[in-house]
Amino acid sequence: MQIGCQRYSCMKAVEACYWSCKFRKNCKDWHNALAEAPGIDAITEQLQAASKKTGRVFDPQTLVLMAGKKAARIVKPASLPF
Repeated sequence: MQIGCQRYSCMKAVEACYWSCKFRKNCKDWHNALAEAPGIDAITEQLQAASKKTGRVFDPQTLVLMAGKKAARIVKPASLPF
């Protein structure tokens, strides 16, 4: 399974995106691939098979889409006692 990468203008394997791409967390192409058919289930199965084959660590929790805008995800510190 491959993902069309707009950043590098190429097709990338799901394994390359998951294990190598430093932009994966904020990548629109990655998030679109997870949301579209066959989506997160097919990508999870492929990455689990690849992890067994290569011995790399795969954590399905890291595939979850981040909800909301980046500013809303930033945790604001509690009021300081100073």
